Amino acid sequence: MSAARAIVAGGGLEALSFRSLEEHLGYTRGVITYHFADKDEIVAAVLQSAVAEIDQATQVRLERSTSLSEKVRAILHTKVQGFIDHPDASEILIAFWARLSEGGPVRSAMSELFAGYRSQAVNLVRAARRAEPRCTVDPQAMAGLLVGIVIGLVIQIRFTPEAFDIGAALDEATAAVVARLQS
Repeated sequence: MSAARAIVAGGGLEALSFRSLEEHLGYTRGVITYHFADKDEIVAAVLQSAVAEIDQATQVRLERSTSLSEKVRAILHTKVQGFIDHPDASEILIAFWARLSEGGPVRSAMSELFAGYRSQAVNLVRAARRAEPRCTVDPQAMAGLLVGIVIGLVIQIRFTPEAFDIGAALDEATAAVVARLQS
């Protein structure tokens, strides 16, 4: 997995092939295809590997957070920063985005990613609703919005890193979400 991630991070998704893995690892194609049927399976596994690291960082930061604002900040910042720090994951995210109409491992990997992030966000919104009885936010709708914020910022920063201050954008998103959850 680390070899595939390094190839994608260094040369983009197009650079990842059975041949490049053979060269990088020193294994034959047969050894690689024993574990992965095709390139899409490798790419999906690379994304899952990077996302697991990002999710772990989010979990650690969430456990340290005590306030609603800190929890929202933890989720948004660690997810976006995680994709920025893992160029292999953001490269795959963008490539998969372009292929969402396809079935198979690509669609499955993206569905799992979005479902996992929405689930985490739903839990956060439900906790906010328990803490603030006036809060009428629809947990599923807010979860979709939070996923959209993460994906939208990651894609924009990947294409035009100098376009805006990502920290400031995340602070604005955090403030807006917290304000809505506390209303």
